[in-house]
Amino acid sequence: MTARLGIMGGMFDPVHTGHLKVAALACDELELSHVRLVPCSVPSHRGTPGASAVDRLKMLQLALATETRFLADDREIRRPGVSYMVDTLHSFRQEFPDTTLVYIMGQDSFAGLTGWHRWREILTLCHLCVVSRPGAGQIVHRDLLASQVSTRAALYEQQTGHIIQIDGAQFWHSSTQVRQLIYSDSLPEDPADIIPASVLHYIRQHKLYQTRPSS
Repeated sequence: MTARLGIMGGMFDPVHTGHLKVAALACDELELSHVRLVPCSVPSHRGTPGASAVDRLKMLQLALATETRFLADDREIRRPGVSYMVDTLHSFRQEFPDTTLVYIMGQDSFAGLTGWHRWREILTLCHLCVVSRPGAGQIVHRDLLASQVSTRAALYEQQTGHIIQIDGAQFWHSSTQVRQLIYSDSLPEDPADIIPASVLHYIRQHKLYQTRPSS
């Protein structure tokens, strides 16, 4: 069987338990070899992150320290300029020419896909796995309807170009909400369902997210 690599991009500002659950869900549902989580260095779609790229990478590494199927990938941090996912996928394709790549994204991100830099190239490099919110219904995207499949077998009939939707776990804290909980000191006594303990320790040690978070 051809190796199958999952790729998850994002700010991870900070990484939280929801990110890990989505990665695990996609890994299990699509029988991926492993998942690489790629923190964005310079975003094109939002303002300055609450934590530096170095801090966000370190928190991701801490969160994944015991996750044998997941790996923090620093290629966007090492690459200068704006972090465009199409460039990141090209670099993965060059590194893993015979591997099937699956880019894992949330339904909200998928809804804005046609606004991404060189978005049409993305499906020439990988498949898309769209993780939907529970009860959100099927994805509808006029320009991409022909690419959508409903089963894992159909997804892997070719190396790139297909889109599959999987139902997300019942956990949808956003990083913005997590930053707000940290800023307001409102995390529960046992925050394990929200943020890994190692990540929270790093945040407190380095006094991150001390200002009111923006959306």
